[in-house]
Amino acid sequence: MGAAITYGWNKFKDNALVWIGISLIAFVIAGLIQGAFNGFDYTNTEFNALSIVGGLVTAVVGYIIQAAFLRGALSELDGIKPAFGTFFQFTNIGAVVLGGFLVAVATYVGLALCIIPGIIAAFLLYYTLTFIVDKNQDAISGIKSSYALTSSNVGTLILLALALIGINIVGALLCGIGLLVTAPVALIASTYAYRVLTGGPVAA
Repeated sequence: MGAAITYGWNKFKDNALVWIGISLIAFVIAGLIQGAFNGFDYTNTEFNALSIVGGLVTAVVGYIIQAAFLRGALSELDGIKPAFGTFFQFTNIGAVVLGGFLVAVATYVGLALCIIPGIIAAFLLYYTLTFIVDKNQDAISGIKSSYALTSSNVGTLILLALALIGINIVGALLCGIGLLVTAPVALIASTYAYRVLTGGPVAA
């Protein structure tokens, strides 16, 4: 756990401007999409239709942004400092969107069933997009791979997850600005754990 967080911090600080820059771009994109669908004056029927469309667009863009950040984190593990263009060097967008959607459905259904099942689903399927981006897997294979990895390393990954949640809470308390640092550090740290547990390459 400590090694993962230290690794995440070291990689972040060595490429901080790029990570902060791509994070700001992601926030701006998310804000523009929300503003685009919240800025209309429409009837209740139109509101319901646009809400559905807006939700779908927001979700799809969100999954692509997640995949972009994962591509950057994986590049750090490969020993390559990601530039802005590096974050979008993945081709299986369809698998990313479908995988993200299936994980979201499983999580929301679980949350509706007394919350705890949703938390368990989110934990077990956490690395779905990581497998899709890193191994070019399809959505179902990514889900299966994530389940196999997390269910085999529950203790280690729960401790890491709690530590990273704590770090991001601290970042959020600093007027949210701290998340520009803590979110990339946490992502690189969790990707480090993924690579270590799967026996993948880990650059010094």
